[in-house]
Amino acid sequence: MDISPGAIHLAQVERSGNHYVLNLTWTAYPTVGKPPAAALASPEDRRDSFAQTDGSTRLRSPSMTEGTTIPEDPQHAIEGLIDQARKARTLFHPRPLAFTVGDGNIDYREFELDVSDLSDREHAVTKELEKEPGFDIDASVVKAWELPGNRRVRPKKQSTAVVSAPYDFTMWIGEMVTRAGYSPEVLDAVPCALARASEMFLGGADHPCLVVHIGNACTTLSLVQHGIPIITRILKQHGFEKVLTPLGTEFAIRQEEVHFLLLKLLGEEAARWQGASDLIEIVYECQLRFLHSLAKEIYRTLEYVRSELTDSQPTGLILCGNGSIMPNASVQLEQLLEIPTEPWSLSLGGNAYRGLPASLYAVSAGLSAIAWETT
Repeated sequence: MDISPGAIHLAQVERSGNHYVLNLTWTAYPTVGKPPAAALASPEDRRDSFAQTDGSTRLRSPSMTEGTTIPEDPQHAIEGLIDQARKARTLFHPRPLAFTVGDGNIDYREFELDVSDLSDREHAVTKELEKEPGFDIDASVVKAWELPGNRRVRPKKQSTAVVSAPYDFTMWIGEMVTRAGYSPEVLDAVPCALARASEMFLGGADHPCLVVHIGNACTTLSLVQHGIPIITRILKQHGFEKVLTPLGTEFAIRQEEVHFLLLKLLGEEAARWQGASDLIEIVYECQLRFLHSLAKEIYRTLEYVRSELTDSQPTGLILCGNGSIMPNASVQLEQLLEIPTEPWSLSLGGNAYRGLPASLYAVSAGLSAIAWETT
C-alpha cells in the first residue's frame, strides 16, 4: 500500500522463479465533483466543461479505482483514501500488509559515520539526528543500515542509510490501515521500495539504474545497485504539484481534477484530440518546463555519481510515481538527458487493472516484494 494525500495505490505481486507478475492493482484518487475524464467528451467545449464542477460523476473502474472528496488537510485526505481502501480489502490475498507514506512523511537520510559495530552505529546515528533543529529522537521511529562501500568516503567512515518517522504519525497511520481491515506488518521507506521495484523491472540484472519517482510534493531520485538504494536525493521543489497547480489555474479546475485530464490524454489516441490542439499545447508546455528543471537536477546527480562513486554509473533511468502519467514524459527526459529512460512496468496478471499505467504501482509492487526477502 503506497499512501500519499494525492492518491493511494495497492498492488500484489506474484512470483514464479525469477519472473514477477503484477497480479492485482487498485487505486483511489481524491476528486471533487465532475472530473474532466467525464466532462471531456467534446474537446471543443473543454473550457465550458472544465467549469462544471458541481456534478458527481467520477472516473472509475468497478472495484479497481475509487474516488473520495479531498479536504484541505493532508492528514484528513489520507484518512479518506484509506477509508476508500477498505472496499478493496476482499480483492487481495489475506496476507500481512507492507506500506509506506510518501511525499515527505517518512524521512530518508544518508550519513558518513565513524563506527565499528552495530551498537556504535546506532549511537552515532542518534547523535547525528539530534544535531538537526527540531528533531526529537524520543518521539521518532528510526532504522539504519550500512550502504555499500564503493563510494569515495574518508578512511574509517561508513556510509549509512537512515529512515525515520514520527512515532505518533506511525501509530496513527497503522491504526487507520488496521481499521480498513488490513494487517500492517512493515512500514517501509520509498527508496527501499523503489530498489525492489527496479530489480523486478530489470529482471535480475545487476547494472546500476537511477529511479525517478515523481510524487505530488517531491521527486525522489534513488541510485539502485544490487537491489540497494546506494544514494538518494529528495527534490522538494520538484513535485508533481508544479504541473498540477498551473494547469489547474489555466483550466479553472482543481489539482485533483488535473489528474483525470492527464490520464485522459495519456489513454486516448492522438486523433481523438485533434479538436483540442490548444489544450495539448498548454499541457505539454507546462510539463516541459517542469521536466527541464527536473532534468537539471537529475544531471547534477549523474555528475556527482560519476565523480564520487566507482562502478555505479547508471545505464538508464526508470520513471514512476504519480507524475509518470504526464504524456511522453519518459521520451522527453531521454531527449533532455541523452540517457535511456523508460516508465516502470511489470507483466500484468489477469486481475490487474489496465486502465492506469503500471508506473503508478512501482512503490506498491516494491512493497509487495518484501514477501521474498530473507534479510
